[in-house]
Amino acid sequence: MKLDCKIKIQDRQRTNGLATIKAAKGVVGLAKSNSDEWVLIVRLFKDTSATQYKLRNNVQALLHKMINNGMATVQIKTPSHDVQLSEANVESLKTLLSSVRLASTGNDLPSTIKSTSVNAVQKLQRPTLQLTITQVSDYPTLKGFPSTLEKLTINTAQLRTPVDRRIFTLKNLHTLDLSENNISQLPSKIEMLHLHTLTLRANQIKSFPNDLKCPVLKYLDLSQNQLQVLDETIFNLNTLERLILSSNHIKIIPRHLLRMLPQLQVFNIASNQIRVIPNGLAASGTRLHTFHYGENPLVTNKCITCQRFNFTLVELALRTVVKHRIPYDFQTLPRTLCSLLVKYELCAHCAAPCLTNFGEIIVPRQLSANGVTVHVTAASQSFAVPVQERYCSMKCFNYGLKRAGMTQMPM
Repeated sequence: MKLDCKIKIQDRQRTNGLATIKAAKGVVGLAKSNSDEWVLIVRLFKDTSATQYKLRNNVQALLHKMINNGMATVQIKTPSHDVQLSEANVESLKTLLSSVRLASTGNDLPSTIKSTSVNAVQKLQRPTLQLTITQVSDYPTLKGFPSTLEKLTINTAQLRTPVDRRIFTLKNLHTLDLSENNISQLPSKIEMLHLHTLTLRANQIKSFPNDLKCPVLKYLDLSQNQLQVLDETIFNLNTLERLILSSNHIKIIPRHLLRMLPQLQVFNIASNQIRVIPNGLAASGTRLHTFHYGENPLVTNKCITCQRFNFTLVELALRTVVKHRIPYDFQTLPRTLCSLLVKYELCAHCAAPCLTNFGEIIVPRQLSANGVTVHVTAASQSFAVPVQERYCSMKCFNYGLKRAGMTQMPM
């Protein structure tokens, strides 16, 4: 049998690290030697030859506490090597370890375990990890994509909608670049567990699929597309660290952006139709450190945009749900109220939630105020941006007016 994984060999007699081989892609297998005994074959793809370890009475220990994460270690007595395996298929790894345990005691292996040829292991080629396609003729229409791909780039290859679903079934893919094509829509029910970088720049995308599942996605580039709003699907990608949305047609930055994307560090909304910046982007305590907002038609005057303080039982109840973090769902509350509980904003003075009743003013403010670690990068605009501040009560509202140097004026 053979198992593809990452391999690291540690010499236990050398503690200074000079005899350590860095973890690298390779293959391990079980084979019968000329003396009809089972041996463990270890070969890194970067090497031309394979190393053989006798197994009978030669295994000191099998370390498998992390086997469900695809990690294990085979400790060999002679030579005193630790063969550390990682990123392996869990079921195949379990089969390998159980076979090594049997072989080390001199027992016969099950008939389902076939001996691997040493020559065959040495002839194995390194699996294809990266593929770049820049023209239509290079697209693997018939033969498909190698299942081992970790990085796939398809640029200017005239991809159209619907996009080839085979791309989204590559289980090892961590970087996908589909820039500069004619994509207007992505397939539904996308689930890519290892994808951390997704680039869709310069396409015709108008919306995101509702059932996109990328639990470790950190970088998303949707610049130069046709987006008009930020889809709720994007807010489900709560591991995002960099979100690039420049050169679209977006008019509003959602107020709950940073609450739904708590890991966001870089946000680029340049060259859209943004007129005001929500107060949430100017609040302290977030990870955001770089905010691109240039080339937007930002308002320049101070003004009051809303003054609504007739408190109702609904408003007070919703504030209580937020304050005490009471769990809710569509079964216990109407959908409209659930939407309010997601999209609320905190008062710019006392940090109480503002849902249906609030006062709102627009004032120019530098985003570095109040200790915010945001570095604004805008070549043609002032560092002071129009921030849309909300206040939960008349008392807080008057405080905001006084701080902004404004008097009560008609809306």
